[in-house]
Amino acid sequence: MTSRQTPTTDEKSKRGSLRLRLLFTIAAALTPILIFAGFRSYLNAQDSMAERRNQLIEIADRAIDEIEQVLSTVDTLEQIYLPDLARGECSAVYETLAPRIPQLSNIVAFDAGGKVTCSAVGQSSGTVAQPSAFAELKAGKPSVRTDAFFGPRSQAWLFSVLRRIDDENGEFAGAVAFPLRTDELVRTIRLTNLPEDVELAISDGDGQVFGSARIVAVNEDWIEQSTGDPDGVLFVTPTRQFGSLDVVVRSIVDDRMYAIISRPSPGLFSEFSLQPIESVGIPLLSFSLALLAAWLAVDGLVLKWLARLRRLALIYGEGHYNFRIGNEFENAPDEIADFAHSFDRMANRISERDASLRAAITTRDAAVKEIHHRVKNNLQIVASFLNLQRRQVKDSAAREVISAARHRIDALSIVHQTLYQHERLETVHMQPFLEALLSHLAGALGMDETGVRIDSEIAEIDRPADDAIPIALFILEAVTNATKYAFSGHGGVITIRLYEDADEIVLDVIDDGDGVDLDASADNGSTGLGSRLMTAFAKQLRGSIKTSSKPGEGFRVELRMPALPPEKKETNF
Repeated sequence: MTSRQTPTTDEKSKRGSLRLRLLFTIAAALTPILIFAGFRSYLNAQDSMAERRNQLIEIADRAIDEIEQVLSTVDTLEQIYLPDLARGECSAVYETLAPRIPQLSNIVAFDAGGKVTCSAVGQSSGTVAQPSAFAELKAGKPSVRTDAFFGPRSQAWLFSVLRRIDDENGEFAGAVAFPLRTDELVRTIRLTNLPEDVELAISDGDGQVFGSARIVAVNEDWIEQSTGDPDGVLFVTPTRQFGSLDVVVRSIVDDRMYAIISRPSPGLFSEFSLQPIESVGIPLLSFSLALLAAWLAVDGLVLKWLARLRRLALIYGEGHYNFRIGNEFENAPDEIADFAHSFDRMANRISERDASLRAAITTRDAAVKEIHHRVKNNLQIVASFLNLQRRQVKDSAAREVISAARHRIDALSIVHQTLYQHERLETVHMQPFLEALLSHLAGALGMDETGVRIDSEIAEIDRPADDAIPIALFILEAVTNATKYAFSGHGGVITIRLYEDADEIVLDVIDDGDGVDLDASADNGSTGLGSRLMTAFAKQLRGSIKTSSKPGEGFRVELRMPALPPEKKETNF
């Protein structure tokens, strides 16, 4: 064993305590003013955002007033000229109103079915371009403003104002539409006195923007947040060409038209950022320096040594217990150095215990494998004795009983052979284990002579060694029964399936033999030794058996068992 020298008290005091170093560094740097500075900075930032929003909202209010005035004028004129338009005088009314409303693109009247009855521009044919808005009028709404749509005649994007026409009985008789050009609406709101960096545009309810060189569309979430909000919301969005933009979205009318006001976001040295920097600059600088000092202190006094301790733990975790730290932690703080030396002493003790445990496990594994091997040999000897006895017995019933016993003992022999050949003694890999068992059964039961074939579909499943024997014996009994009683001498196929189903393991033994009527044979019950053994094996596996059969459709035995083994109860004995 390598000897290690324990650090003296003088060496510890020379390095200093980790706790004292960190407390001194943080106490010298952090003061209550840092909290006040952060809070003051937050308030200034909120004031800055509010001021930027208010400036854009003020501009938006002027634009909204202009558009609402246009829409109000259109509503009034529609009511005034509604009788003339109902009589089909669309062109005459358009010639009268076009000079007063430059945004007006056309005037169209529709009958109750939505067909065009007159149009000031183009032919008087076609149907309504906004059927949803027309349906609202038909349902009783007097006036509807539509979302934006593309006018095929004007080749421009339009917002339309539709008004209901009633007959002398008050019934729906049609509608008139005043489509307004979006480009002319944008030109209207731009006539107001705007700052050079502010751009005004309009949008429909889907977020499509008209009249903007900066923004093609706005997020639908912005439209949703701005709908019904009289104060407006400020959004900040990045663009490739124009950088970061401040955008305010304001609902104009009926949540179908929105004013979009944008301008470049203020830079670092703007009126919005200089004031917060001036008010909290010095405290923030102190805070930054304190963070830097704490960062350097933690990095130099803690993180560096923790990284070394982590490497040391990884080395020990991989089983290299003979590794020693040497002088690697000579300059570390007292607590970390003591921890590292404790690690070193722990590794030395674990190494000694690990060597002892490995030797004990090797001895145990060899003994257990030898036991399984000897049990397998003894079972083979017993099977040989039974085989010799069977040859001397004349009675056919006695011979069958001896053969069944020999098959069961052979199955046990295969289990123990698989156990001592497996690297993990506590589990059995079911696929090779069951394939070996089925191969043995095919030969032992003489399936080549009887024309019976075994097919297997066995999943990659591991089961505890304690479950291997009852599973093997269950299959033995089921296959033996199928071979004897299922085929009436004409041969067939027995399919063995083992698979996982949710939290259960399912074992199926299926034959394509003659089958039976389970309802007719229910009174007789299953009192044979094989059936009773299968029931006992199922209980041992904490499972349940289900059988199904019909005459001419074969026989199926299904065993369902829990996928997880039972928890072992811990005791103090």
